Amino acid sequence: MDEKSREKLSRLLTYILRHNPSAIGMKLDESGFSDITVDEIARRISARRGYEWVKPEHISAVVKTDDKGRFEIAEGRMRATYGHSIDVNAGVPVRDVKVLYHGTTLRAWRRIKDEGIRPGKRRFVHLSSSVEDAIDVARRHGKDVVVLEIDAEAMIRDGYEIRRAGRGIYLVREVPPKYITGVYV
Repeated sequence: MDEKSREKLSRLLTYILRHNPSAIGMKLDESGFSDITVDEIARRISARRGYEWVKPEHISAVVKTDDKGRFEIAEGRMRATYGHSIDVNAGVPVRDVKVLYHGTTLRAWRRIKDEGIRPGKRRFVHLSSSVEDAIDVARRHGKDVVVLEIDAEAMIRDGYEIRRAGRGIYLVREVPPKYITGVYV
């Protein structure tokens, strides 16, 4: 599978598993896993125009080569690990995280400093374990990059649930302003 095809399939899987599983007649359980096997997902996707070439091994390749850990396959079923707009319990709760980061823009920071970080159209706020990943996220939203340092340890101590979802990706329902301990422009 070439890079263009891998990207095309990855985008479709992202859409289906994060936002619209019914697009291929699939349902997700409370943890976001498909109610059908990867083989069946491939069969249903290959019935779509432009995706006739898709086989289970292509889906597996997308999962294995994704550097952000967006997908997971377990016991033959598949899920997106984060980024959902639908109701699933993504990620695994953690208690051992001290500091996380959130990439945003200067425009958004003006609102965030008063209101905190909210998930917008998604169910969770996405936080990164590294400044570099937070910068990459911020660059998708604008050129005026701002990285916020989050006191994750204090959030956990105060009862907020933080969940590890992908490689270096953490989820929380919200981040109140008092937990933003650093701002890097």
